[in-house]
Amino acid sequence: MGKRLVVVMTRGGQGRVVIDTCIAAGYEVTGILDDSPDTPPQHNGVPVLGRPGDWRSMADGTGFALALGQRERIELGSKMLAAGRALPAIVHPSAVISPSAALSAGSIVMSNCTVNANASLGQFVIVNANCSVDHDCVLELASQLGPGVIFPGSVHVGEGAFVGAGAVCLPRKRIGAWAVVGAGAVVTRDIPDGATAAGNPARVIAVP
Repeated sequence: MGKRLVVVMTRGGQGRVVIDTCIAAGYEVTGILDDSPDTPPQHNGVPVLGRPGDWRSMADGTGFALALGQRERIELGSKMLAAGRALPAIVHPSAVISPSAALSAGSIVMSNCTVNANASLGQFVIVNANCSVDHDCVLELASQLGPGVIFPGSVHVGEGAFVGAGAVCLPRKRIGAWAVVGAGAVVTRDIPDGATAAGNPARVIAVP
C-alpha cells in the first residue's frame, strides 16, 4: 500500500499526468479535487472528492500534489503549508536526480527527466517529461518547464516563469520572473521579468 495522496487539480491533462507520476512514484492516489465546470465523477478511475478549496476537510496525514496554474499553486500551496499540510516533492522513478540537487515542497518532476548536481527546485515547481536541468540551475517558486526543455548549466528561472516545450537556454542566462518562453525557443540572452519571448534566437515579443 502506498502513501495516501490527494491530487489537487483544475481542468486539463496536466492533472492526469500528475496522477500517473504519483502512482509510478509509489503513492496511493485516493482522490482528486477539481473545480472544472464540467467535472466528471472520476479521472482515469480516481474519484473526484470535491473542489480545491475542500482540502481543509481532508483527513490529517493526507498529502497533496498541486496540478494548478502558477499563481494558484503559490496561493493555495502557501496556505496549505502554513496549515501544516504535506506537499511532498514527487519524482517519477525514471527521473535521475543528483544527490546534491535540492527539491522543495510541492515540486513535481515527471518521467525521464535529469536534475543534475547542485540544481535547485523551489516550492511548487513543475518539470514536465524529458527535461534536462543541468548543474547549478535554479528554478524559483512555482516556475514550470514544458516537456523536453534543455538547460545546460547555471540557468536561473525566476518565480512563476513558464518555459514552453522543447525550449533550450544557453548557460548562465536568466529567465525573469513571470516571463513566458515559447515552445522551441533558443534563449541566448537574459529574458526580462514578465516578458514573452519566442524564436531562434529568442526575441522579446511582448513586455508587461
